[in-house]
Amino acid sequence: MDTRKSMVKLVGWILILACFLVLTGIGATQAASYPNQPVKLIVPWAAGGDTDAIMRVVAHFAGKYLGQPMVVINVPGVGGTLGARQGKDAKPDGYTLTATHESVISSKVVGVADFDYSSFIPIANLIQTPALVAGRGDGPWNNMKELVADAKKRPSQITFGATLGSTSHFFPLDISNVAGIDFKIVGYEGTAKRQAALLGGFIDLGESNPAVGKQYFQAKKLKALGIATEKRHPILPDTPTLKEQGIDVLFRVMRGVCAPLNTPKEIVDKLSQIFLKAAQDKDFIKKIDELGCDVVFLDQAGYRSYIESETKRLDMLAKKFNIKAPEEKK
Repeated sequence: MDTRKSMVKLVGWILILACFLVLTGIGATQAASYPNQPVKLIVPWAAGGDTDAIMRVVAHFAGKYLGQPMVVINVPGVGGTLGARQGKDAKPDGYTLTATHESVISSKVVGVADFDYSSFIPIANLIQTPALVAGRGDGPWNNMKELVADAKKRPSQITFGATLGSTSHFFPLDISNVAGIDFKIVGYEGTAKRQAALLGGFIDLGESNPAVGKQYFQAKKLKALGIATEKRHPILPDTPTLKEQGIDVLFRVMRGVCAPLNTPKEIVDKLSQIFLKAAQDKDFIKKIDELGCDVVFLDQAGYRSYIESETKRLDMLAKKFNIKAPEEKK
């Protein structure tokens, strides 16, 4: 009887091992032939914005090393969550990827979305975009010191445009937290609409970046009040950092690419190597520099580590400023 039970167990383990080997073989075969058709990259923002411009460069150079085109598909709406949702629900075969940044975190912690990075497989981070505070050209402030002094006299009266639940929302919150001030946040969907509102004089302040804002700063339509980097940016060398002006805030948007859950590991690993090759391409680096961004490659482990630390920070800010979802306010 014991011998029969042992035999049954042995057969069971053999079947499990056989299934594992078959699945592993399938994964290896898929990776070997991948890709044999164009790869879609969902960008959850409108065409013409900074994320769109950056990810089109990423897609072009990734396609160079993939051997198949990587095609950008813009799916804007709901603070970037509409496209991200489509990306996470896509077939996990490596042919639909999603361009991601911290909005995947912030949208969850404020209740705009019911999912976060745990619904994706992070493949790699490629780009870092520094954030700066932009004011109207006819605005009363020439730097952050003047702005902070005025904001302390007029709490919640100075308007700051942001896409609610996205990184542009957390940038003014981060400044408010450190400087001890409060802005009146006004919601706009995407970078292009926020900047149009700022240029039109409908709001006082907004988030920008060196490349997108440079032409407007030079034309004096906007003012660059301070940049949230460790050192001054080469595109805007006359713009002081926030830290120089007594505001210890470093803020950036880290732009990467994710795959749906259950995408075969062999395909994810292959994509990670493709993006590494793109990140090391001198022409890619030059293009990204021209967009006012920096190439910062993080592999799968590094990207996951960054996501974990940033989730804690944004969650802290959401709780402090009471912008959690209604069902979480108890």
